[in-house]
Amino acid sequence: MEQGRFLSSDEKLFESGLFSDVTIKCGDREWKLHKNILCTRSTWFERALNGTYVEATTGIVNIQDFDPEAVNWVLRYLYSGKCDIRQLKPESEAETTFVTCYEVYKVADFFLIEGLVKIAMDTLDAEFSAKLPALQLAYDTVTNWLPEFFDAVRLVYADCYPGDTKMSPIRHAFVQFAHTARFFFLQNEEFNKFTDTEAPVFALDLFRTMRETGDFVMPKPDCCMSCMFQFSKGRYYSHLAPEMAKLNACCQSCAIKRGYGSSMEDWSKKAYKMSLVPKD
Repeated sequence: MEQGRFLSSDEKLFESGLFSDVTIKCGDREWKLHKNILCTRSTWFERALNGTYVEATTGIVNIQDFDPEAVNWVLRYLYSGKCDIRQLKPESEAETTFVTCYEVYKVADFFLIEGLVKIAMDTLDAEFSAKLPALQLAYDTVTNWLPEFFDAVRLVYADCYPGDTKMSPIRHAFVQFAHTARFFFLQNEEFNKFTDTEAPVFALDLFRTMRETGDFVMPKPDCCMSCMFQFSKGRYYSHLAPEMAKLNACCQSCAIKRGYGSSMEDWSKKAYKMSLVPKD
């Protein structure tokens, strides 16, 4: 019998509560469920329903950290193996799934459900990937979905502080997205206002990423590019010539072909590779 058919039967048990031996409570909702399914598919429930915890004796688990809707997402996933994030809030007027992806990620991470964490991250990655080409080509004004991006960043960074450099996967994903489209975002007035007033740690993460990938590295000129006067002690340069800061751009296919590596890689390494790989 195929696994999908087993999960279909499990989903019927979830809906009916037949043969249940454990009760999950959250807010005004209650689910009659099954220890063997919960414990074999979630480390969190395995720990809660075994050993010396009171839940192991009473068979009742009270969940207060999340709202009932989020708990229902987790429980249904444990029984069905499915979670379509885009369908979780079908009546939502949101342009994106940024916030919902975060909500699913957070509850899945809390209950230690790797499969659901992966679904949240994959959905978020697909959302980001769909928006990047337009941003990088600078023809998307992001007037529709930028507020939702800000809402998601607020949630991701709600408990972060400036010295916290250990990024969760979802925090890293938001920073990487902003970094990849940085030449658009850093010229966007709404984005700059948001990072200045509401998201200082997010702005700091973006700065760290730019520093690590070499955004601020450029050749130091030997002389003034206007009068060609050689720099020496007592002389300094106040403006770098724009040509010195120019970077070569290429599509992903050409980058792979030329061995340039990841877009997050240090640019000094890319410069070395470019000097070794002949151009077509």
